[in-house]
Amino acid sequence: MSVKTDPVKTFIENPYEMFKQANEINPIQWVSFFNVNGWLITGYKEVEAVLKDTRFIKEIRNLVQEENMPPIPQTLVPVVMLNRNMMLFRDAPNHTRLRGLVTKAFTPRMTERLRPTIVEMANYLLDARKGKMEHELIRDFAYSLPVMVITELIGVPKEDRERFRVWSDSFVKFIDFNTTQADLEAVAPSLEKADYYMRNLIAVKRVNPGEDLLSGLISVSDSGDKLNEDELVATCLLLLIAGHETTVNLITNGYHLLLKHRDEMKKLIDDPSLIGNAVEEILRFDPPVLLTSRWVGEDMELGGQQLKKAQTAIIALAAANRDPNIHESPDVFNVSRGNVKHLSFASGPHFCLGAPLARLETVIALEVLLKRVQDVKLLEEPVRRNNIVFRGFETLKFSGVVE
Repeated sequence: MSVKTDPVKTFIENPYEMFKQANEINPIQWVSFFNVNGWLITGYKEVEAVLKDTRFIKEIRNLVQEENMPPIPQTLVPVVMLNRNMMLFRDAPNHTRLRGLVTKAFTPRMTERLRPTIVEMANYLLDARKGKMEHELIRDFAYSLPVMVITELIGVPKEDRERFRVWSDSFVKFIDFNTTQADLEAVAPSLEKADYYMRNLIAVKRVNPGEDLLSGLISVSDSGDKLNEDELVATCLLLLIAGHETTVNLITNGYHLLLKHRDEMKKLIDDPSLIGNAVEEILRFDPPVLLTSRWVGEDMELGGQQLKKAQTAIIALAAANRDPNIHESPDVFNVSRGNVKHLSFASGPHFCLGAPLARLETVIALEVLLKRVQDVKLLEEPVRRNNIVFRGFETLKFSGVVE
Protein backbone atom coordinates (compact mmCIF):
# COMPACT_ATOMS: atom_id res chain seq x y z
CA MET A 1 0.00 0.00 0.00
CA SER A 2 1.46 3.38 -1.00
CA VAL A 3 1.76 6.11 1.59
CA LYS A 4 0.52 9.55 0.52
CA THR A 5 2.96 12.35 1.12
CA ASP A 6 1.91 15.84 2.17
CA PRO A 7 3.18 18.20 -0.57
CA VAL A 8 3.21 21.17 1.82
CA LYS A 9 5.28 19.30 4.39
CA THR A 10 7.62 17.98 1.69
CA PHE A 11 8.17 21.50 0.33
CA ILE A 12 8.71 23.03 3.77
CA GLU A 13 11.28 20.37 4.68
CA ASN A 14 13.24 20.85 1.45
CA PRO A 15 12.04 23.47 -1.05
CA TYR A 16 15.35 23.41 -2.89
CA GLU A 17 14.80 20.03 -4.52
CA MET A 18 11.54 21.24 -6.05
CA PHE A 19 13.16 24.50 -7.16
CA LYS A 20 16.07 22.61 -8.72
CA GLN A 21 13.78 20.30 -10.68
CA ALA A 22 11.65 23.24 -11.85
CA ASN A 23 14.67 25.24 -12.98
CA GLU A 24 16.04 22.27 -14.94
CA ILE A 25 12.73 22.04 -16.85
CA ASN A 26 12.37 25.77 -17.51
CA PRO A 27 13.27 28.85 -15.39
CA ILE A 28 9.85 30.29 -16.33
CA GLN A 29 6.88 27.89 -16.35
CA TRP A 30 3.16 27.83 -15.57
CA VAL A 31 2.40 25.88 -12.38
CA SER A 32 -0.25 25.19 -9.77
CA PHE A 33 1.70 26.21 -6.69
CA PHE A 34 -0.34 25.27 -3.63
CA ASN A 35 -3.19 27.82 -3.57
CA VAL A 36 -1.77 29.91 -6.44
CA ASN A 37 -1.74 29.37 -10.20
CA GLY A 38 0.92 31.36 -12.00
CA TRP A 39 4.33 31.64 -13.60
CA LEU A 40 7.03 30.12 -11.38
CA ILE A 41 10.31 31.96 -12.00
CA THR A 42 13.42 30.20 -10.71
CA GLY A 43 16.48 31.33 -12.74
CA TYR A 44 18.73 34.04 -11.30
CA LYS A 45 18.76 36.31 -14.35
CA GLU A 46 15.00 35.83 -14.86
CA VAL A 47 14.18 36.57 -11.20
CA GLU A 48 16.41 39.64 -11.16
CA ALA A 49 14.87 40.89 -14.41
CA VAL A 50 11.32 40.54 -13.09
CA LEU A 51 12.16 42.27 -9.79
CA LYS A 52 13.57 45.24 -11.72
CA ASP A 53 10.86 45.36 -14.40
CA THR A 54 8.13 47.89 -13.53
CA ARG A 55 5.71 46.02 -15.79
CA PHE A 56 5.40 43.53 -12.93
CA ILE A 57 3.33 45.19 -10.24
CA LYS A 58 2.08 44.72 -6.68
CA GLU A 59 -1.46 46.13 -6.84
CA ILE A 60 -4.02 44.02 -8.70
CA ARG A 61 -6.56 46.83 -8.39
CA ASN A 62 -4.40 48.79 -10.86
CA LEU A 63 -5.17 46.10 -13.45
CA VAL A 64 -8.70 44.91 -12.67
CA GLN A 65 -11.69 47.12 -11.99
CA GLU A 66 -13.03 46.82 -8.44
CA GLU A 67 -16.39 45.45 -9.57
CA ASN A 68 -14.64 42.58 -11.37
CA MET A 69 -12.64 41.52 -8.33
CA PRO A 70 -13.87 38.94 -5.79
CA PRO A 71 -15.66 40.67 -2.90
CA ILE A 72 -13.72 40.99 0.34
CA PRO A 73 -15.54 39.38 3.31
CA GLN A 74 -16.63 42.12 5.69
CA THR A 75 -14.61 40.62 8.55
CA LEU A 76 -11.43 40.96 6.52
CA VAL A 77 -11.91 44.51 5.19
CA PRO A 78 -9.95 46.28 8.00
CA VAL A 79 -6.96 43.95 7.62
CA VAL A 80 -6.98 44.06 3.82
CA MET A 81 -7.00 47.87 3.98
CA LEU A 82 -4.12 47.76 6.47
CA ASN A 83 -2.09 45.61 4.06
CA ARG A 84 -2.97 47.81 1.10
CA ASN A 85 -1.38 50.78 2.84
CA MET A 86 1.93 48.98 3.42
CA MET A 87 4.60 50.04 0.95
CA LEU A 88 5.49 46.37 0.45
CA PHE A 89 2.20 46.03 -1.48
CA ARG A 90 2.24 49.36 -3.33
CA ASP A 91 3.45 50.49 -6.75
CA ALA A 92 4.84 53.81 -7.91
CA PRO A 93 4.09 56.60 -7.35
CA ASN A 94 2.71 55.67 -3.89
CA HIS A 95 5.47 53.17 -3.18
CA THR A 96 8.10 55.73 -4.17
CA ARG A 97 6.53 58.35 -1.90
CA LEU A 98 6.18 56.05 1.12
CA ARG A 99 9.67 54.61 0.74
CA GLY A 100 11.13 58.10 0.38
CA LEU A 101 9.48 59.23 3.60
CA VAL A 102 10.73 56.20 5.52
CA THR A 103 14.22 56.62 4.07
CA LYS A 104 14.34 60.15 5.51
CA ALA A 105 14.03 58.69 9.00
CA PHE A 106 15.52 55.22 8.46
CA THR A 107 19.03 56.35 7.62
CA PRO A 108 22.30 54.35 7.52
CA ARG A 109 23.52 56.66 10.28
CA MET A 110 20.59 55.66 12.49
CA THR A 111 21.29 51.98 11.77
CA GLU A 112 25.00 52.25 12.53
CA ARG A 113 24.19 54.16 15.72
CA LEU A 114 22.55 50.95 16.95
CA ARG A 115 25.76 48.85 16.73
CA PRO A 116 26.85 49.21 20.39
CA THR A 117 23.26 48.71 21.51
CA ILE A 118 22.96 45.48 19.50
CA VAL A 119 26.24 44.17 20.94
CA GLU A 120 25.07 45.02 24.45
CA MET A 121 21.68 43.36 23.89
CA ALA A 122 23.24 40.19 22.44
CA ASN A 123 25.59 39.84 25.41
CA TYR A 124 22.77 40.60 27.85
CA LEU A 125 20.70 37.74 26.40
CA LEU A 126 23.62 35.31 26.68
CA ASP A 127 24.44 36.47 30.22
CA ALA A 128 20.98 35.20 31.20
CA ARG A 129 21.97 31.71 29.96
CA LYS A 130 25.10 31.40 32.13
CA GLY A 131 25.05 28.28 34.26
CA LYS A 132 22.52 26.57 31.99
CA MET A 133 23.54 23.81 29.62
CA GLU A 134 20.45 23.52 27.41
CA HIS A 135 19.12 26.42 25.35
CA GLU A 136 16.40 27.16 22.82
CA LEU A 137 17.86 29.60 20.32
CA ILE A 138 14.67 31.34 19.23
CA ARG A 139 13.12 31.83 22.66
CA ASP A 140 16.39 32.65 24.43
CA PHE A 141 18.14 34.72 21.77
CA ALA A 142 17.13 34.89 18.10
CA TYR A 143 13.61 36.24 18.68
CA SER A 144 14.48 38.60 21.50
CA LEU A 145 17.46 40.32 19.86
CA PRO A 146 15.74 41.65 16.69
CA VAL A 147 12.59 42.54 18.64
CA MET A 148 14.63 44.53 21.16
CA VAL A 149 16.45 46.29 18.31
CA ILE A 150 13.46 47.17 16.11
CA THR A 151 11.25 48.28 19.01
CA GLU A 152 14.10 50.43 20.30
CA LEU A 153 14.58 51.91 16.82
CA ILE A 154 10.91 52.64 16.24
CA GLY A 155 10.13 53.78 19.76
CA VAL A 156 7.90 51.00 21.13
CA PRO A 157 7.93 50.77 24.96
CA LYS A 158 9.90 47.79 26.31
CA GLU A 159 6.88 46.40 28.13
CA ASP A 160 5.02 46.00 24.81
CA ARG A 161 7.68 43.95 22.98
CA GLU A 162 6.10 40.56 23.52
CA ARG A 163 2.88 41.63 21.81
CA PHE A 164 4.63 41.61 18.45
CA ARG A 165 5.26 37.86 18.45
CA VAL A 166 1.54 37.13 18.03
CA TRP A 167 1.01 39.99 15.57
CA SER A 168 4.00 38.91 13.50
CA ASP A 169 2.81 35.29 13.34
CA SER A 170 -0.57 36.56 12.19
CA PHE A 171 0.94 38.77 9.49
CA VAL A 172 3.11 36.03 7.94
CA LYS A 173 0.12 33.71 7.93
CA PHE A 174 -2.00 36.37 6.23
CA ILE A 175 0.39 36.71 3.27
CA ASP A 176 1.40 33.06 2.87
CA PHE A 177 0.73 31.25 -0.44
CA ASN A 178 -0.92 28.36 1.38
CA THR A 179 -3.40 30.38 3.44
CA THR A 180 -7.11 29.57 3.38
CA GLN A 181 -9.97 31.94 4.10
CA ALA A 182 -10.42 30.18 7.43
CA ASP A 183 -6.78 31.04 8.25
CA LEU A 184 -7.39 34.66 7.31
CA GLU A 185 -10.50 34.84 9.47
CA ALA A 186 -8.53 33.37 12.38
CA VAL A 187 -5.64 35.87 12.28
CA ALA A 188 -7.60 39.01 11.32
CA PRO A 189 -8.54 40.00 14.92
CA SER A 190 -4.88 39.89 15.94
CA LEU A 191 -3.89 42.30 13.15
CA GLU A 192 -6.76 44.62 14.04
CA LYS A 193 -5.35 44.76 17.57
CA ALA A 194 -1.96 45.67 16.11
CA ASP A 195 -3.59 48.47 14.11
CA TYR A 196 -5.37 49.80 17.23
CA TYR A 197 -2.16 49.65 19.27
CA MET A 198 -0.17 51.59 16.69
CA ARG A 199 -2.78 54.34 16.40
CA ASN A 200 -2.62 54.85 20.16
CA LEU A 201 1.18 54.91 20.11
CA ILE A 202 1.16 57.51 17.33
CA ALA A 203 -1.16 59.68 19.41
CA VAL A 204 1.29 59.46 22.33
CA LYS A 205 4.28 60.30 20.13
CA ARG A 206 2.55 63.34 18.66
CA VAL A 207 2.36 64.78 22.16
CA ASN A 208 5.68 63.46 23.46
CA PRO A 209 8.06 62.84 20.50
CA GLY A 210 11.38 61.13 21.09
CA GLU A 211 14.61 60.34 19.23
CA ASP A 212 13.05 57.41 17.42
CA LEU A 213 11.86 56.39 13.97
CA LEU A 214 8.15 56.77 14.68
CA SER A 215 8.64 60.32 15.95
CA GLY A 216 10.69 61.02 12.83
CA LEU A 217 7.97 59.69 10.54
CA ILE A 218 5.34 61.77 12.35
CA SER A 219 7.59 64.80 11.92
CA VAL A 220 8.08 64.37 8.17
CA SER A 221 4.35 63.66 7.81
CA ASP A 222 3.29 66.70 9.77
CA SER A 223 5.73 68.95 7.90
CA GLY A 224 3.68 68.74 4.73
CA ASP A 225 4.65 65.48 3.04
CA LYS A 226 1.72 63.26 2.12
CA LEU A 227 1.70 60.47 4.69
CA ASN A 228 -1.75 60.03 6.18
CA GLU A 229 -2.41 58.22 9.44
CA ASP A 230 -3.50 54.98 7.77
CA GLU A 231 -0.21 54.91 5.86
CA LEU A 232 1.74 55.82 8.99
CA VAL A 233 0.14 52.94 10.93
CA ALA A 234 0.72 50.46 8.10
CA THR A 235 4.32 51.59 7.55
CA CYS A 236 5.30 51.27 11.20
CA LEU A 237 3.65 47.88 11.59
CA LEU A 238 5.40 46.67 8.45
CA LEU A 239 8.77 47.85 9.78
CA LEU A 240 8.13 46.27 13.18
CA ILE A 241 7.00 42.93 11.78
CA ALA A 242 9.34 42.67 8.80
CA GLY A 243 12.12 44.22 10.86
CA HIS A 244 12.25 41.30 13.22
CA GLU A 245 10.51 38.37 11.49
CA THR A 246 13.08 37.96 8.74
CA THR A 247 16.03 38.58 11.06
CA VAL A 248 14.86 35.92 13.53
CA ASN A 249 14.81 33.45 10.64
CA LEU A 250 18.15 34.63 9.30
CA ILE A 251 19.94 34.22 12.64
CA THR A 252 18.31 30.85 13.31
CA ASN A 253 18.86 29.45 9.81
CA GLY A 254 22.46 30.62 9.99
CA TYR A 255 23.27 29.09 13.35
CA HIS A 256 21.55 25.86 12.32
CA LEU A 257 23.72 25.70 9.19
CA LEU A 258 26.85 26.15 11.29
CA LEU A 259 25.74 23.45 13.72
CA LYS A 260 25.22 21.10 10.77
CA HIS A 261 28.48 22.11 9.05
CA ARG A 262 31.07 22.03 11.82
CA ASP A 263 34.02 22.60 9.48
CA GLU A 264 32.40 25.87 8.37
CA MET A 265 31.79 26.85 12.00
CA LYS A 266 35.46 26.19 12.76
CA LYS A 267 36.47 28.48 9.89
CA LEU A 268 34.57 31.33 11.54
CA ILE A 269 35.92 30.60 15.01
CA ASP A 270 39.46 30.55 13.63
CA ASP A 271 38.91 33.64 11.46
CA PRO A 272 36.07 35.91 12.70
CA SER A 273 36.74 38.31 9.80
CA LEU A 274 34.85 35.81 7.61
CA ILE A 275 31.56 36.35 9.45
CA GLY A 276 30.33 39.10 7.12
CA ASN A 277 30.90 36.84 4.12
CA ALA A 278 29.30 33.95 6.00
CA VAL A 279 26.12 35.98 6.46
CA GLU A 280 25.96 36.53 2.70
CA GLU A 281 26.39 32.77 2.15
CA ILE A 282 23.63 32.06 4.69
CA LEU A 283 21.39 34.49 2.83
CA ARG A 284 22.19 32.71 -0.42
CA PHE A 285 21.97 29.14 0.84
CA ASP A 286 18.95 29.21 3.19
CA PRO A 287 17.30 32.66 3.15
CA PRO A 288 14.56 33.82 5.55
CA VAL A 289 12.16 34.52 2.66
CA LEU A 290 11.81 31.94 -0.11
CA LEU A 291 9.30 33.62 -2.38
CA THR A 292 7.67 36.85 -3.38
CA SER A 293 5.11 37.65 -6.07
CA ARG A 294 3.96 40.20 -8.61
CA TRP A 295 1.06 40.64 -11.00
CA VAL A 296 1.84 40.70 -14.70
CA GLY A 297 1.02 44.29 -15.63
CA GLU A 298 0.60 43.77 -19.39
CA ASP A 299 0.78 41.07 -22.03
CA MET A 300 4.43 40.30 -22.72
CA GLU A 301 6.96 37.72 -23.85
CA LEU A 302 9.54 36.61 -21.29
CA GLY A 303 12.05 33.81 -21.71
CA GLY A 304 10.09 32.37 -24.60
CA GLN A 305 6.84 32.31 -22.61
CA GLN A 306 3.73 34.39 -23.32
CA LEU A 307 2.62 36.10 -20.11
CA LYS A 308 -0.83 37.67 -19.93
CA LYS A 309 -2.01 40.74 -18.07
CA ALA A 310 -3.24 40.04 -14.50
CA GLN A 311 -1.57 36.63 -14.26
CA THR A 312 0.56 35.89 -11.18
CA ALA A 313 4.35 35.75 -11.17
CA ILE A 314 5.66 33.52 -8.34
CA ILE A 315 9.22 34.71 -7.83
CA ALA A 316 11.44 32.08 -6.22
CA LEU A 317 14.23 34.11 -4.62
CA ALA A 318 15.69 31.01 -2.98
CA ALA A 319 15.78 29.13 -6.28
CA ALA A 320 17.63 31.99 -7.99
CA ASN A 321 20.24 31.93 -5.22
CA ARG A 322 21.15 28.34 -6.14
CA ASP A 323 21.19 28.78 -9.90
CA PRO A 324 24.16 26.72 -11.19
CA ASN A 325 24.69 29.34 -13.90
CA ILE A 326 25.68 31.80 -11.17
CA HIS A 327 27.52 29.70 -8.58
CA GLU A 328 29.71 26.65 -8.84
CA SER A 329 28.43 23.86 -6.53
CA PRO A 330 25.39 25.94 -5.50
CA ASP A 331 24.10 23.24 -3.13
CA VAL A 332 27.29 23.36 -1.05
CA PHE A 333 27.38 25.66 2.00
CA ASN A 334 30.74 27.46 2.04
CA VAL A 335 31.32 30.47 4.31
CA SER A 336 34.50 31.39 2.41
CA ARG A 337 32.78 31.30 -1.00
CA GLY A 338 34.01 34.17 -3.17
CA ASN A 339 31.69 36.69 -4.85
CA VAL A 340 28.50 35.53 -3.15
CA LYS A 341 25.49 36.67 -5.17
CA HIS A 342 21.93 36.37 -3.94
CA LEU A 343 18.52 38.00 -4.27
CA SER A 344 17.35 37.35 -0.72
CA PHE A 345 16.70 41.06 -0.16
CA ALA A 346 15.03 41.25 -3.60
CA SER A 347 16.14 43.85 -6.15
CA GLY A 348 14.77 46.87 -7.96
CA PRO A 349 12.24 49.28 -6.41
CA HIS A 350 11.33 46.86 -3.60
CA PHE A 351 14.90 46.07 -2.49
CA CYS A 352 14.70 45.55 1.27
CA LEU A 353 15.05 48.84 3.10
CA GLY A 354 16.15 47.05 6.26
CA ALA A 355 18.91 44.97 4.65
CA PRO A 356 21.80 46.86 6.36
CA LEU A 357 20.15 46.41 9.77
CA ALA A 358 19.43 42.70 9.21
CA ARG A 359 23.02 42.13 8.13
CA LEU A 360 24.40 44.05 11.12
CA GLU A 361 22.22 42.18 13.63
CA THR A 362 23.12 38.79 12.17
CA VAL A 363 26.85 39.49 12.06
CA ILE A 364 26.79 40.58 15.71
CA ALA A 365 24.55 37.67 16.75
CA LEU A 366 26.88 35.09 15.18
CA GLU A 367 30.00 36.82 16.52
CA VAL A 368 28.66 36.70 20.06
CA LEU A 369 27.32 33.14 19.82
CA LEU A 370 30.57 31.78 18.34
CA LYS A 371 32.73 33.62 20.85
CA ARG A 372 30.77 32.91 24.02
CA VAL A 373 29.05 29.52 23.59
CA GLN A 374 31.45 26.56 23.84
CA ASP A 375 31.03 22.80 23.33
CA VAL A 376 27.93 23.37 21.23
CA LYS A 377 25.75 20.44 20.18
CA LEU A 378 22.41 20.31 18.38
CA LEU A 379 20.04 18.41 20.67
CA GLU A 380 17.44 17.44 18.09
CA GLU A 381 16.62 18.18 14.47
CA PRO A 382 14.40 21.27 14.63
CA VAL A 383 10.95 21.45 13.06
CA ARG A 384 10.36 23.99 10.30
CA ARG A 385 7.55 26.52 10.62
CA ASN A 386 4.45 25.71 8.61
CA ASN A 387 4.87 28.49 6.09
CA ILE A 388 5.55 28.50 2.35
CA VAL A 389 6.92 32.04 1.97
CA PHE A 390 8.94 32.48 5.17
CA ARG A 391 11.61 29.93 6.05
CA GLY A 392 12.36 29.45 9.72
CA PHE A 393 12.08 27.06 12.63
CA GLU A 394 9.54 26.61 15.41
CA THR A 395 12.36 25.91 17.88
CA LEU A 396 16.07 25.14 17.79
CA LYS A 397 17.37 23.30 20.88
CA PHE A 398 21.08 23.01 21.55
CA SER A 399 23.47 22.49 24.43
CA GLY A 400 26.54 24.53 25.24
CA VAL A 401 28.48 26.33 27.95
CA VAL A 402 28.02 30.12 27.96
CA GLU A 403 31.18 31.92 29.03
